[in-house]
Amino acid sequence: MRQVLVSAGLASMLSLAAGAAIFQVEIHGDIYYNGIRNGGPLDRTYVPAGSKAVISFQLDSNLYLNDPDGLPTRGYTINQGSFTATYGSVTVGIQNPFPAGQTPMFVLRNNDPAVDGFFLSTGTAYPFPVPTSEPGAFGQFGVYYTVGYEGNTLSSLNIADAVGFYDFTGLTSFGFATDDGGNDAMGIDFNHMVISAIPAPSTLAMVLPLTLVRRRRR
Repeated sequence: MRQVLVSAGLASMLSLAAGAAIFQVEIHGDIYYNGIRNGGPLDRTYVPAGSKAVISFQLDSNLYLNDPDGLPTRGYTINQGSFTATYGSVTVGIQNPFPAGQTPMFVLRNNDPAVDGFFLSTGTAYPFPVPTSEPGAFGQFGVYYTVGYEGNTLSSLNIADAVGFYDFTGLTSFGFATDDGGNDAMGIDFNHMVISAIPAPSTLAMVLPLTLVRRRRR
């Protein structure tokens, strides 16, 4: 009888992925309140309280900006084509074209001070909603997200060092909402976040043949 083992291949993939330049971020939450009544896709009729929220996007580890005023933060540029915000069964993208002169970022905080964390913004100093493709009453609806963790959570501002699973362990604060001109039009409870490395296509080509390792049993 033959048995297909994937452990060796997966171990090789994880080892190679550690040096990847592209990273995936997924932020998960639970919608506890939706006050949107504009008849659009995010209207509470289509996205009722109790729905799931998932924000997903990719980053290039080489595209970042350290805070120009010396704050212990670093903003990684979000790949706009990879950005999706899913609320229940409704998915919207990032505003296109994105506001001139602004850059959507996923920002890391390391010892800021004695606090680590992450937030979305168009700058490196403070959280600021990232505008989506869906119009609200006061401009585009935006994704507002920030989480703070105990100061020993991150070891650096390198995204590769931040790969992992983040939930309520060590969590000190969070803010998660669909913003409309500074108002929380949709309240979201943070659940967890995953940061993972994505192997480059050439790396996958080398790794995939290793994932099917066969062993004969008698």
